[in-house]
Amino acid sequence: MSRYQADPNNPKKMIPKQTNSQNASGIATFATDALAQVANPVAGTMTFSQESNKIFIYNGTAWVKTAALS
Repeated sequence: MSRYQADPNNPKKMIPKQTNSQNASGIATFATDALAQVANPVAGTMTFSQESNKIFIYNGTAWVKTAALS
């Protein structure tokens, strides 16, 4: 399955197809807090834990938990 389609304005050109995502936010979701703290992250990486209902943000040194989401 191709990730590209013909450009409607130029049949000689291909453009990326749109994708549908169930997690449009781009934040990876994990079942537990431990799994949410992924190995080798870069600063600014965000994950979500279903266990604690919290977002984890890696600040470049450590994982920081946000307040629980309601």
